[in-house]
Amino acid sequence: MIKLWNKSKNKKAILIIGILLIIIGILSYYFVSNNEEYYKKTIVKITYIDKESTHLQDINNQNITAVIMNGNHKGEKIILENSTSFAGLFDQEYNLNDEIFVSIKENENGMIISSRIDGYKRDKYLAYVVILFVLLILLVGRAKGFRSLASVIVNILLFCCVIRLYLYGYNLFLVTSIMNILFIVISIFIVSGYNKKSFCAIIGTIVSMIITMLITFIVVWITHSEGIHYEEMEFLMTSPEEIFFVGIMIGTIGAIIDIAITMASCISELLVQNPNIKREALIKSSMEVGKDIMATNANTLVFVYISGSIPIILFWLLNGVSFSYILNIGISLEIIRALIGSIGVVISIPITLYISVLLLGKYKLGGVK
Repeated sequence: MIKLWNKSKNKKAILIIGILLIIIGILSYYFVSNNEEYYKKTIVKITYIDKESTHLQDINNQNITAVIMNGNHKGEKIILENSTSFAGLFDQEYNLNDEIFVSIKENENGMIISSRIDGYKRDKYLAYVVILFVLLILLVGRAKGFRSLASVIVNILLFCCVIRLYLYGYNLFLVTSIMNILFIVISIFIVSGYNKKSFCAIIGTIVSMIITMLITFIVVWITHSEGIHYEEMEFLMTSPEEIFFVGIMIGTIGAIIDIAITMASCISELLVQNPNIKREALIKSSMEVGKDIMATNANTLVFVYISGSIPIILFWLLNGVSFSYILNIGISLEIIRALIGSIGVVISIPITLYISVLLLGKYKLGGVK
């Protein structure tokens, strides 16, 4: 009877939470769809488009009629001109009902005398994705989903703090290193709680990250950065090597945390199910799990780094740039980052495994419990 009551109570709680999430989602959707008044910049909604072809190949003009959505001229109609090309590299073709930012120029009487398109108002679409993400992570993950969401928010704030500190003149590498340690500790404690398993994952992640960066430093120092092309960082008013190492740290840390917490959780669960398991059997079983997730995480890093270069790769290929040049110059940094990240993933498996075996299983170094 008590079990049936608890089961019924849980169903009611889930139903209430689900209804609340739906209401929050609808209200959020309505807000982001009608938030023009909160912007100081002028926003217009396209109501009519007249396309004109030009004598230039693949170039078209758009004569756009739009209604102003905010500000002193709200409700007024304006005419805008927009040129579009087939490549679309530096221009954008607009459609009916699109909302765009414009800059307007007024005369002494406050009348609009000229206007210019500044680009899409994209916050609405971004907000839709964020709302969907939050709803799904809370529905699927429930309490853990909420903790994961809290971890993401905290880490975004940490990242913003790092950027601010760098702008104030602090050493970027030092600040990023401190941020990474905080990121590791906060993320694991929020998601997995304050326990031995979390400590094992934290130690394994930090040790793996330090070893990965040391390997990177040694290789770069020995080779004098031969084969590493920093051309894409030429516009930066700082050392490209420093930015390169910081990018590796930030990009690799997520994958290493994933491996570390998985290995620590695996060993913890094996010990719960069989407290008398021998050390050799525990290591063998955990290593099999590590091997399975090693390949998938390495592939994930490769795809994440390379995917960001797909537009420029296609642009170069369409303009006749050789594939060897693209590999050697265009995406060499992405390939190196992916390889270094994969090294971190591989070494984090045995490191976290043995740390977890020693701390969770309380085995002696000789292998006897």
